[in-house]
Amino acid sequence: MIETTLYFGQTRPGGAAITEAEWRSFAENRIATTLKEGYTIIRVSGSWFDPEAKILISEPTYVVVYLHRNSAHISGKIDSLKQWYKTQFDQQSVLRVDKKVRATF
Repeated sequence: MIETTLYFGQTRPGGAAITEAEWRSFAENRIATTLKEGYTIIRVSGSWFDPEAKILISEPTYVVVYLHRNSAHISGKIDSLKQWYKTQFDQQSVLRVDKKVRATF
């Protein structure tokens, strides 16, 4: 199986936060409908280097972990989810990490 981990930063350019209501709406209306087989959401604090501002940014972040079979169709759906978030919340990026794993249920 493939484990895909997505990192959704919660701060807009200029410092305004994405509200909990906005995040819940995104999770319910986008994540849940895209990753129908199930997923895990973890709230963390993350840091990343902003290449435009050339500074290290620290912000609240939601990590979404999704286990799935290797498929171009599923990969495309995950990329669409990332793009929707970036557009809706004016984000420079959503980090995606894919790795092969052995999973049993």
